[in-house]
Amino acid sequence: MVLNIERLNLEYLSWTVDNGDGRNSDDLRFGQFLHNKYQLDGLSDVFYIENTTSAYETLLKDLTIS
Repeated sequence: MVLNIERLNLEYLSWTVDNGDGRNSDDLRFGQFLHNKYQLDGLSDVFYIENTTSAYETLLKDLTIS
């Protein structure tokens, strides 16, 4: 599945409600979770970004520009 702005916003809201700015119960970072769930080809690599908001803002900027 390809990530778009709407999906990113929904994932971010859901994540922050459930996990705040940290990792989830599977010890995944937000970027890792998105990397596993969506095709992120052509977007910045957020796999290793620890901060949820930073990963979100990076991807949002990429999706807004493209």
